[in-house]
Amino acid sequence: MKKTVCHFFSSMKRLSAPSVADMQQLLELYSDGKFKAAETKAIRLSRNFPNHPFAWKVLGSVLEKNGEIYRSLVCKRKAAKLAPDDVEAHHNLGNALMKHGNFADAQACYTRVLALKPTFSEAHRTLGNAFRKQGLFSEAESSYRQALEIDPHDAESHNCLGVALKDQYRFDEAISHYRLALECKPLLASAIANLGTAYFDMGHLDKAIAHYRQALAQEPSNVEFHSQLLFSLLHSEKLATPEVFSAHVAFANYFETPLRSCWMPHTNSRDAERRLRVGFVSGDLRNHAVSHFIEPVWGLLDPAIVELWVYSNYEMEDAVTFRLRRCASQWHKVVAMSDDELAQRIRADGIDILIDLSGHTGHNRLMAFARKPAPVQATWIGYPGTTGLTSIDYVICDRFNAPHGLYEHYYTEKFARLPSTGAFAPSLQAPELSELPASKNGFVTFGSFNRPNKLGQRVIEVWSRVLLSVPESRLFLGNMDDAGAARALRERFAHFGIREERLSFSPKLPIGAYLALHKEVDIALDTWPYTGGTTTNHAVWMGVPVVTLRGPSRAHCQSAAVLGRMGLEDWIALNEDDFVRVAIERAGDVQGLAQLRRTMRERWLNSTWRNEVVIARGLEAGLRLMWQRWCKGLTAEHFEIGNPFKDNVHA
Repeated sequence: MKKTVCHFFSSMKRLSAPSVADMQQLLELYSDGKFKAAETKAIRLSRNFPNHPFAWKVLGSVLEKNGEIYRSLVCKRKAAKLAPDDVEAHHNLGNALMKHGNFADAQACYTRVLALKPTFSEAHRTLGNAFRKQGLFSEAESSYRQALEIDPHDAESHNCLGVALKDQYRFDEAISHYRLALECKPLLASAIANLGTAYFDMGHLDKAIAHYRQALAQEPSNVEFHSQLLFSLLHSEKLATPEVFSAHVAFANYFETPLRSCWMPHTNSRDAERRLRVGFVSGDLRNHAVSHFIEPVWGLLDPAIVELWVYSNYEMEDAVTFRLRRCASQWHKVVAMSDDELAQRIRADGIDILIDLSGHTGHNRLMAFARKPAPVQATWIGYPGTTGLTSIDYVICDRFNAPHGLYEHYYTEKFARLPSTGAFAPSLQAPELSELPASKNGFVTFGSFNRPNKLGQRVIEVWSRVLLSVPESRLFLGNMDDAGAARALRERFAHFGIREERLSFSPKLPIGAYLALHKEVDIALDTWPYTGGTTTNHAVWMGVPVVTLRGPSRAHCQSAAVLGRMGLEDWIALNEDDFVRVAIERAGDVQGLAQLRRTMRERWLNSTWRNEVVIARGLEAGLRLMWQRWCKGLTAEHFEIGNPFKDNVHA
């Protein structure tokens, strides 16, 4: 920033400008981290010299440091307009636009910067970021490589290139560039965490956990690293559920406890029966698994009971986003807001009940929840574990994914059990049901479409026992985009006596083609401790039953809930030996499999617990009970909404 003074000396003859002393003083305040004082001085200079870009440029940077993202963008636009040939001003504007999700406009800024200064390596990198955020991964890769041609030792460019390669499922190349980034800058925490994510995606869970912990050692206050670690712990075969719970509580102790003293009383009207203003916060309101679960419910909520407000925390929007928007009374894009700003906005909006749909997955805003902006707060759908936060009062669930007495002691939240939470919108691109492949093949094909990072060593061993016990059976694995990961899986199965020719793989495909692959599969085998959710719903809609194992955590119960709501409890195993037994028995009844396949969609459609109206009415009743307790001054407690439909349950 200090070089700005020299840059503007030459313009002082042409423009009414601040004095050199004023500019120097402002830069010193900024460099010394005295951002409030710098803001005051920059505002004064911008008023006294409104047509000179210097004060606007510094003010934009200062406001960003003070967390005022929107005002910062206005100032940066002003500076760029006043200084059309100023590389720094246009680069700053591009960076601000990126934070607001205006990636195409940011791309234009960076392109202008490079027209002015083609050797500006950082601009090549930021242009790559703009491309990557728009899903233009090959263009992003090209920009990062141009940055590295100019500066081969730029750790950030190696790091970003690694991300672009990972986005193209080129994991080995991605890991290579993360390591090059760390050779250039050994303590670069983001590169360490990205290396952890690459290992996580490839299924090397122990390495992933170790790298997330290493990244946190460098940046212990990085919320994203903590959430990445917690999400990976839910997948671990080696950690007991109490250990995973303790890690979530430790997260809250570190981040939430210091905020509790700042919690303020809520002034919402304590009318227990009035219409409720309910806010949902998510980064997944787009073509994402969460939308399959939330869209059927939102569309049926009674506007006389629930006024739906949405806080969307993702930059890009798509056709799914626009469908979801139609369900909401108010929709706010909050990705550029700080946690303080978001919490203040929610409080100012008068939200009565605030619901998190992300947990510790990507693009979450748990730190806004930790500021307790709404009187009642809950979590739902996006994450099967506890958030760890005491500011979140309830986890919304049902008796299928949270059987009584099994999981309550591993949650800081209380359980709000509805009659059912089993809504799921099947893809409109789903093909018609096919005949059972075993009927024509003469052998049974097991399959899995779960993420490769769910396939732990115990899962591979137990699946191998199934294959060895069912002669001539095959195993079909989807979502295998990386050749190295597929090769490693072949080796792992070979260790347990499974020949290579009994395995087949498919890469990740568009939804229609992915669903069509189910015509190759007779029985799906589930993973654990993180069982299927979306994949299990897709499988049963395509007529493919799933053998699952219900275990000691709710992550261990997701598929069991899907099956339980459809009366398929006999596909739920209680331990590994039982899993092998169920799989062998079902594989031996080809006629029964064929009949089940033909009737699976009818079973789904006739199940009370998959009925979207039942689920929406149950949610409204649950929200009302949460609210009534708050109006009476009562703390959150476990509760269950009564089951008025018990005589109509599909069995």
